[in-house]
Amino acid sequence: MAESDNYPLGRDIFHSGRLDAQNLLWRLHTGYILHPRIPVTDDMRIAELGTGTKIWLFEATKYLQPSTQLYGFDISDEQFPLKEQCLPNLRFDIMDSFVDPPAALVGRNFRDRDSGTILRHVMQLLKPGGFVQWEEVDITHQVVLGEKAKQFEAGMNKVFGQVSLDYSWVPNLPKRVKQIGFRLIEFQRQQFQNNLMNICTNTHLLALHEILQGLRQSCPSGGILEHEIALHHLLSAERKSITYNWSPTVLLGQTPPKNKSSSASHAKEKTISHRMPEGTLVSLTGE
Repeated sequence: MAESDNYPLGRDIFHSGRLDAQNLLWRLHTGYILHPRIPVTDDMRIAELGTGTKIWLFEATKYLQPSTQLYGFDISDEQFPLKEQCLPNLRFDIMDSFVDPPAALVGRNFRDRDSGTILRHVMQLLKPGGFVQWEEVDITHQVVLGEKAKQFEAGMNKVFGQVSLDYSWVPNLPKRVKQIGFRLIEFQRQQFQNNLMNICTNTHLLALHEILQGLRQSCPSGGILEHEIALHHLLSAERKSITYNWSPTVLLGQTPPKNKSSSASHAKEKTISHRMPEGTLVSLTGE
């Protein structure tokens, strides 16, 4: 866990590989990059928040016009690719999640903070009628099979409570979206199909390994080692006999359309902190 930004997962090459595998899991589950209810047009402006390795943006370029402008924002540039590996319409920038408007843009593992902060800044980034597509991990509704896996889940729930890793905001996203002023188009919490459950189990347990490693470094007296030992047992002796899945949650919202009273204020293209003109879509994917 990075002490400076409270990000509970890792960012080295192994963690980046896990993150890319999880992106594949999302794509196999949803079957799309852009939600099918989002109209694809020329000259779209799309921002991914909490962009990580940028794999979502790289994949998006295959389905969008070359005129589409793509922006990736993250609180850290440790997983950014080299600039020479990117197409000219891809731009990356560092933004701090809860400090510097409109930099509250990292749609990743919050601790006890309000998702409304993120959504208000998403609203600032979007033009009237723009979309927010949020794909989030819901660990408050897990599918856990196997006695050892259930015991480990109970232990992890206690750990999360002790260190204030609170994920209860995820089921409340639809309410918060409407409170901020978005029109809620869709909210679905599902389970993975049988052929994807093993991929989810593997990537989820690896993510929990990253979290426990970070917690042991930041809380050396917190009794984390026993949970790491239990996790190692699940990853080795028990891996083929357990299921340990989070629930994939998809939200699609839209900003209010432009009305006559706001036409004058939008007569000129608006730029957010010199980073991005008003966009068509903001995408967030949890991990």
